[in-house]
Amino acid sequence: MSGTGTGVLRHVRIDGRRSGRAVRTIARAPSGGPYDHATPDGASRRPPTPTRRASMRGPALAAVVVTAGLLAGCAGTAPPPVTEPVTPIATSAVPMTAPPTTPPTTNPRPAPLRILLTDDDGYDAGGIAAVRAALTRAGHDVTEVAPDGNRSGSGAATSVDRELQDTDDPGVRTVSGTPADAVIAGLAALRAAGRPPDLVVSGTNLGRNTGSGITESGTVGAAVTAAHAGFPAIAVSTDRARDEDDCTATAAFVVRLVAALAGSRPPFAPGTVLNVNHPVAAASGVTWLPPAQITLDGDRMELDGDVGDGDGGLGRGRATITELDADGRPGTPASVRDRLAGLG
Repeated sequence: MSGTGTGVLRHVRIDGRRSGRAVRTIARAPSGGPYDHATPDGASRRPPTPTRRASMRGPALAAVVVTAGLLAGCAGTAPPPVTEPVTPIATSAVPMTAPPTTPPTTNPRPAPLRILLTDDDGYDAGGIAAVRAALTRAGHDVTEVAPDGNRSGSGAATSVDRELQDTDDPGVRTVSGTPADAVIAGLAALRAAGRPPDLVVSGTNLGRNTGSGITESGTVGAAVTAAHAGFPAIAVSTDRARDEDDCTATAAFVVRLVAALAGSRPPFAPGTVLNVNHPVAAASGVTWLPPAQITLDGDRMELDGDVGDGDGGLGRGRATITELDADGRPGTPASVRDRLAGLG
């Protein structure tokens, strides 16, 4: 640069590039004279007159302010950060499995059974009425086929009087024959309808059926007839019962017994009869009597072996159960005693 005084020429860097634009500054020399004003090509010019100097001061100051702002912007803008590649963390080769879930603790309710119900006291007796009401309330599909009158003591005898008669109740039908006739007719009708029963229940009888006297019982005879036809059966009797009210506790016990067996189909081995005797009041426990084999010789039932005439505590308020093998085939059906351990 040339001229009197000291001239200042600044080149500004914007975004890393040198600008070709010169910044003019006005300063006072020590002697009071102005500095020369430089041009971009380095040539000197005549100092401006006071009037011209005043007219140029505004643009020059504006240029300084703009340049300062540009410099501040450049200084305040940080360069973009350098992103280093991230190495992924190695994962375990062991597969992750979900924690085991806890199964529900409640057991599902067994599906209801189709039950053929009969007795030897007649279709409108108090014992069969109590059992039918209790099983129906428990959700089971109950069909009653029973003699039209009292046929106690008929054992397993049969006749030709098996024609089914309707009653005022659509779920109850009768025959004019024996309890065994009622079972034969009921099984035939249910099979023809495509609805064979899962279980046959006979009773409850008004009075006990224990010891060697069971061979004369129409209640037991009906159950044995069903067993010979290939169905599991239960014969139920209530000690000292006279009417339906006396059979309420027995009916409740039958519901519990059936519920304990309803989890499988069939509920227990076909050809087996459970001979149940129950006190009038709620039982204080359950006594299992020795199992026995019962066979049919024509219409007569016969017990193989000595079953004894003890009542197993029935007179003292205990219920008794005897397993009777009645299918007439070699071998002994599987015991259901373990499955009924919770009854008492």
